[in-house]
Amino acid sequence: MNLLKTALTYAVLFSVGAVTSVACFEPELDIPSFRCNPAQASAQGDNGCPGDETCCSDDPAAVGGKIPNYYMDGVSNERYGAPLFSDNNNALSTQGMCVKTGDFDSPLVNGCPVPCNPKWDTDTINEICMGSQCCQTQELDPARDCIMVDGKWRGANGSDILAMRSGWGGQHATNQDPVAAGCTVFSQNDPKSLRDCIEQLGVASSRGFCYLLGCPCVEDVCEMKNPDYVPRCTGGAPGV
Repeated sequence: MNLLKTALTYAVLFSVGAVTSVACFEPELDIPSFRCNPAQASAQGDNGCPGDETCCSDDPAAVGGKIPNYYMDGVSNERYGAPLFSDNNNALSTQGMCVKTGDFDSPLVNGCPVPCNPKWDTDTINEICMGSQCCQTQELDPARDCIMVDGKWRGANGSDILAMRSGWGGQHATNQDPVAAGCTVFSQNDPKSLRDCIEQLGVASSRGFCYLLGCPCVEDVCEMKNPDYVPRCTGGAPGV
């Protein structure tokens, strides 16, 4: 574990403003206003958000790369596992958005919208989002979030930490848990659990919320660096 600790010794600064314009979203959740840091908000003893909004994690990562057990009341099996940075563990997340809760149904203990991963397959998105869309809530930083592996560009993830391809920390702009503080708390000093948690870390392309309507189109600006990338959005412009 010494290599892991060395790779996670650098701090990272988080932008207050959302990179993806929240104006693109329909007002189903009463307009998420800007990005926030749930762990910081918890440490300061407030929501870290204006008015009665709550700093809600948008990270659905779960133990073992499983599907978060939001609707399963603590079930842990081959498919479902405990969320690492959302629901009961919202305070372990460094990535989230300010949301006015209470005006919509939520299976989460804090009433936050359901986090999801836009890269999940369609069946998984339909299951977790109950038929709604999974909307990426922040764009990748093309200069800092991308990594080339086996000749292909993609967003960095926790496996790159374990393989020593990434220093994580301050190297990336939108990464979760930059100094492994949340993973350390979650693992309760168990090395195997810590490694697993670190492996589940990701950048903005692996985070989002379930929305009934109005997902903005967000290009994967890391994969756009590859010559065979097929644009998702009209005109091929990121975030349009």
